[in-house]
Amino acid sequence: MKPLIFLDFDDVIAIHPDYTSGVVLAALRSGKPHLATELWANVFHQELRANLERLHDEFEPSYVISSTWSTYLSRDEIQEVLIRGGLGFVAASLHSNWRSATEVGSYRVTDIAAWLRTNGATRPFTYVILDDLSSGRTLVDSVLEPYTVFCDEWVGFTEVQLERAVAILRAQRTT
Repeated sequence: MKPLIFLDFDDVIAIHPDYTSGVVLAALRSGKPHLATELWANVFHQELRANLERLHDEFEPSYVISSTWSTYLSRDEIQEVLIRGGLGFVAASLHSNWRSATEVGSYRVTDIAAWLRTNGATRPFTYVILDDLSSGRTLVDSVLEPYTVFCDEWVGFTEVQLERAVAILRAQRTT
């Protein structure tokens, strides 16, 4: 079974204050998303995309979107955002049950724990959660915290967090 990455967007791969989910949604639904070239070049930070791609290349995971973006963007829209934003490898590797959040304002720990229960397998999942302390604060001191990499707000998924994510996934391979 492929490992899973529960992927938040804001403060993990999306750190630009001008390119929010609302701006993305407006561009998608404008009927002319191809005209928003600056948005797509910057919605996901280049260095953070590269770090995620390094993680992807080593583990070839499936992705579950844990971002609140998934509560108001459809699967097709999420895939389009990922492709236009330089993360086509994520779009191509979305899990069939592609999101953990089902409603705005739900708790991240509850959403991910429910996803893991609902999509249970005969053996435990190998997974890592990429989040930030703001939206992922409910993961702190939970049973999911050891599997969580917390990114700093406005900084994102840096080399330090990449190393932590690799360590979490490798440790699960040996257990």
